[in-house]
Amino acid sequence: MTAPMRTLTAPITALVIVSVLVGGCTGSQDIPARAQGDVRETIRLSQAERETFRRGMRQYLASVQGIVEALAHSNRAQISESAQKAGMDMLRGVSVSVAVHLPPEFLMLSMDTHQKFDALSRSAEAGASKAETTAHLGAILANCTACHAKYRLSPN
Repeated sequence: MTAPMRTLTAPITALVIVSVLVGGCTGSQDIPARAQGDVRETIRLSQAERETFRRGMRQYLASVQGIVEALAHSNRAQISESAQKAGMDMLRGVSVSVAVHLPPEFLMLSMDTHQKFDALSRSAEAGASKAETTAHLGAILANCTACHAKYRLSPN
C-alpha cells in the first residue's frame, strides 16, 4: 500500500481498531460495579474481546517500561523502538467488529494514545532530550489515567 493510501486508511481503521487494543478498563467483577459506587461508563464485551483489550494494555505497560529503562540510559534507539510497539502499527490485524460496542470518545482517546506513542518514537529518533521524552510520556500516561477513570470493561 502506498504511503498516501495508508495515510487515508490508517485513521479510519485505527479509529475503529484502536480501542480494541487500548482497552482501558478491567472492571469485570461479578458484583455490579454501580452497586459498589463505581461510576465509570461500562463497555460490555465478550471474554475474547476483553482479553484483546487487556493484551493491548499490557503492551502499553511494556512499552512504558521499555521507554523508562531506555531513558535512564539515554538510549534513544531503544526509546523509539519501545514507543513504536504501542503506536498505530499495533492495530494491524485486529478485528473491527468490536468498534460498534465502543463509545466514540473512547475511540478518540485510544487513537490519540497510539498517535502519542508514535510521536514519542519519532521524537526520540530525532534526538529529543530527556525532558522532551518525559513530557511525551507524561501525555501518554495522562491518556491512560483518563481512560481508566472514565471506562470499565464488563461481560456482555
